[in-house]
Amino acid sequence: MSFLSVSFHHFRKCRFSFINIKSLRFYSGKALFDKPKIRPLTTRAESPCERSQNSTPESIKFHISKAEILKSNIEPIRCYPVIPKEGILESKIDRPATIIVLDIETTGFNTPKERIVEFAARNLKGGENSTFQMLINPEKEIRNSHIHGITDSMVNQPGVLRFPDGILVIKEWVSIQQEPGKPVILLAHNGKSFDFPFLSREMDRCGHDIPDFWRFFDTLPLARRLKDSNGSPLKKHSIKDICEFFGIDVEGPAHRAMGDVDRLTYIYQHITFHLKYSFSDLIKESIMASEIKWKPNK
Repeated sequence: MSFLSVSFHHFRKCRFSFINIKSLRFYSGKALFDKPKIRPLTTRAESPCERSQNSTPESIKFHISKAEILKSNIEPIRCYPVIPKEGILESKIDRPATIIVLDIETTGFNTPKERIVEFAARNLKGGENSTFQMLINPEKEIRNSHIHGITDSMVNQPGVLRFPDGILVIKEWVSIQQEPGKPVILLAHNGKSFDFPFLSREMDRCGHDIPDFWRFFDTLPLARRLKDSNGSPLKKHSIKDICEFFGIDVEGPAHRAMGDVDRLTYIYQHITFHLKYSFSDLIKESIMASEIKWKPNK
């Protein structure tokens, strides 16, 4: 695990610090910033987003524990109909949007009282620093550790951020992935019913707007268009079921955010070729933040 500490002011000033080797020091092959002192995080109850409201972004010091920039230089994911011309690297293809697959793990179902405990994402363009994963302190007891394996002790480590600070890091990482002037499309399986409203409500709870360039796409309706060898629609559409349909075998535990992100990455790749689903189709069927339905916190 890598431990990264940085002030938000420094983080914004050095937007590409993750890929600026001069700004990093290395330990066991992983990049580190010098660790500042920081107040330990606990599950002590506070008024909603107390720290976020009482601090300006420039004064907040982030200490990302168990947050990783994984597989620092991964291969791009080729999706239909992206076929690079001769002599052009696939990672250099001009795409109309940045596609980021995401997954979250939570303390429970999609209700206002539940919280996010893990966030992971992967930019399908690949390259440097194109994957991201972090634990989040939910400030409440985790009662469903049997599902995802994330325990109270894991999120109560001194450097694990609460969501009010964690969302600033997430938003900054996404903005770094964005191609200038183009949208970022966030993909999740069953995202319209779970991931997207959960994320939207948590951001609203902490006084954060969803950036205008973010769009959202749920891969579940796309999976429901798949048919078996007899031409009949598939009966099951979970990530596990679709992986079995396409013969996708990805390492990593199920129901941990990064493992599910990797599985959905290859599911989406296979679906685009199977259904001849293009970038223009994706952009057309993606939705804006205003179209996400969620119950506000009371």
